[in-house]
Amino acid sequence: MPPIVEVIVLGLFSGLRPGTSTVAVLALLRGRRPARTLLVFTAAAFAFIWAIGVLVVLAFDGAHVATGGTTLSSVLDIALGAAAIGFAAGLHRGWVNPTFRRSPSATSNGRAARLTRRMSDPSVGVAAVTGALTHLPGIVYVLALNAIALQTPPAAGAGLEVGLYAVLWLLVPLLSLCLVVARPGAAVIYLERATVWARRHEHAGLVAGSLVVGVYFVVKGTVQLLD
Repeated sequence: MPPIVEVIVLGLFSGLRPGTSTVAVLALLRGRRPARTLLVFTAAAFAFIWAIGVLVVLAFDGAHVATGGTTLSSVLDIALGAAAIGFAAGLHRGWVNPTFRRSPSATSNGRAARLTRRMSDPSVGVAAVTGALTHLPGIVYVLALNAIALQTPPAAGAGLEVGLYAVLWLLVPLLSLCLVVARPGAAVIYLERATVWARRHEHAGLVAGSLVVGVYFVVKGTVQLLD
């Protein structure tokens, strides 16, 4: 699979899976100034994802040159792929519970309620910080950055590909922002319906998606090391 296709697939996987970001977006949509705060939230998240991504890609690129070819990339693919497989196994066995799936518990309900209250009328700074903190790097993000770095792109090319991944990761807030501008009353309704559907299918989707991603990158990294 071409690296750019890997980046797109991983970006869609990041963007369409439910998480704390979705809770924050819903809270912002119910707030007093949803368009403004959602714009700040999304812009800050994009800047955070993009800035860290470009720095990591350039660092990976330098490390690839220093270690000679694809050795480091292959080792990272195997390690991160194995971590994704472990995550899928943990989900399947019930050892790992995503934040979204824990929502029925009193603790999670309390956290969600506190987040909703804070996001009901947040300052620009709070919206920006929340955008960044709800998009912290994880396994899928690093796999995408490794795929970009493997192409040894120039700085501009790296910036474009990281930007593409960031846009895909931010699909939910971006689409919500468009709906707020075009049809203010419909944004909350659509996202709530999507959230209900996501909760219903989250476990199976995360297990299958994490397993497929993990197996693919373990096999890819192993084949590259053996070449």
